[in-house]
Amino acid sequence: MSENHWSDRIDRRKFLASLGGIAAGGAILASGADDVVPGVAAQQDTPEPGERITGARRIGTRDVTKSNYKALWNYRKRQSVETLLLDPEVNDLAGDWVSSFEAYDPLTNDLDAISIQGTTGMSVEGSRESGTFAVTAENRQVAYGLVDRTNEELVGLEITEPMDIEWERSFAPNEDRHQFVLDHDEVWQHLEGRDWYPLVKAAEIITAYDDFPHGAVTPVAYFFNNDDGGLSLVSTFLDVSGGDFELLDVTRIDDFVRHSPMDMAAAMDPTGSAQLGDLPVPPMDQRPQITGPQGFHNIDTPPSTIEQSNWDVTWSPPATEGAVVTARYDGSAVFEDMAAVATPTGYDLPERNGRNTREWYFPDDSPVFSGNLLYWDIHSSTFGGPGVLGKTDYPETGRHPEGFRLRTHYHTGALPNARDFHSGHRFGPYNYYINFDFYEDGVFMPSWQRHGPGYITEYLNNPDRRDHDGPVQYYLSYWAFKPTPAIAGSVQTRIFDGDEWTDPSEEFYLEGDDQTVVRFTRDGFSQTIDIPLDENKEMVVVRPDNDEIGEATRVLDPGPELEFYHPAQYVDGQLIQGREVVAWLILEAPIHQVPHPSGISTFSALAEFELSGYD
Repeated sequence: MSENHWSDRIDRRKFLASLGGIAAGGAILASGADDVVPGVAAQQDTPEPGERITGARRIGTRDVTKSNYKALWNYRKRQSVETLLLDPEVNDLAGDWVSSFEAYDPLTNDLDAISIQGTTGMSVEGSRESGTFAVTAENRQVAYGLVDRTNEELVGLEITEPMDIEWERSFAPNEDRHQFVLDHDEVWQHLEGRDWYPLVKAAEIITAYDDFPHGAVTPVAYFFNNDDGGLSLVSTFLDVSGGDFELLDVTRIDDFVRHSPMDMAAAMDPTGSAQLGDLPVPPMDQRPQITGPQGFHNIDTPPSTIEQSNWDVTWSPPATEGAVVTARYDGSAVFEDMAAVATPTGYDLPERNGRNTREWYFPDDSPVFSGNLLYWDIHSSTFGGPGVLGKTDYPETGRHPEGFRLRTHYHTGALPNARDFHSGHRFGPYNYYINFDFYEDGVFMPSWQRHGPGYITEYLNNPDRRDHDGPVQYYLSYWAFKPTPAIAGSVQTRIFDGDEWTDPSEEFYLEGDDQTVVRFTRDGFSQTIDIPLDENKEMVVVRPDNDEIGEATRVLDPGPELEFYHPAQYVDGQLIQGREVVAWLILEAPIHQVPHPSGISTFSALAEFELSGYD
């Protein structure tokens, strides 16, 4: 398939509209930060929260060690859900749900902020003939808790009143695809006579499947009420590369995640009395940041320029590549245009056998993935969003100087602001925090956090879907930026291998280890940026090129997008010393290492930039 072939087939406006779920005949009922939603009420006459609660704040990347930061999200999230579900009122609530969602933030003062939410059913007004579907997720409620992680006790609790959540979906602009898929009995048998609706995607441009590269295969999926009173989904993949469609795979999914709140509730036998009304209501600042009072995101958008803790940081909303951040420290430039450009999410991988990520994922040095399914996820406001959630301040402590976090969040593939995902309709779309932490002593820490679930239960629960013996799921996070020590423009790039510094003359792809450091500096200036490549990291340094992602905009530039697979593809021998460069930081995320990779555990990947000579 040639680049021109696919460029001719892509209508940019149509594609972006489908990413946002907006199609002819079907507008979205999106939930924004300023929506006024009835039916959300706190308990009355509850105790006022004490200083321990009101003084708690979200834990940052330097409040604890890196390993303990990761462990909090890996372990404490599930443990906090269990503690919350041990309250009889919460347990009864979750036991009636057919779909659910959970959120977590570790706090100081030995507190965990936790929320679970779910719905008791789904109704749909629409039909195959009309191609439009008005979806209602019924009786959505949220339970907010504060957990003492030392004693595993609830110290704060609230349950919101039930409310219905509505949104619309339609076949447009891809009705021919849907009608083709629905003509197959192995699909239609799950939907006929039941309430159902399509999960609308036009995702072939970001999808590799089996032996197909970008642009050839798209997912087509349908949520439906099953015969047991629960919510299920039929997942299909469709070859759209030729004049005729071909249905490649059909799988029924009954469990979107493993260890969901409703499954955990059913397995418990709560003891003791309900504490609802006897405990303080968790204040807004002490709730998980991705569940506000409506059950959607708690958004407090910061100014586009933040001057704090010796940093001058400017951010802009994402197009398709996450929030774009430029930073100065002590009045001098550090980097420009940093963004988490892509998150390749791979399923059913072969064994790695010591290969770097390019060789492992793309052994033919092309966009054909070595496993079964891969998405180069998009981080945008319209494709799940919402993007920037807010700023968290870190006071000076014994562990670190003062600082702040710019936090962004993406439910890649969900409706804008993820009202479907937060209602528990969360098979398929992804769930990421992308954080930028700045500290007064010249330390910058980007971090990527994956909450799940994506498509993982399709492979975990169905051995027939596996063709390989490697990880069921593995993530990479591609971060691109222009290093600008002191001023924008040309830089010197150096590599430390544990014994000596070298100055590579040409573009390079570097695998990290516990001793490797990449340094950016500039002749005649003292400002220096050091980036250790420890803990599953790689780096690519190349010259800027308008035909390469990193300069070209993802998806909006179809040619570069369809050719894009790994930053190492751009290494082609150009000279870099004393030139402007684009640096790609690749964070690896071995999801199989967390206790429960399908949703209840969060994987965190961290990096660190250490500045010197900025006095």
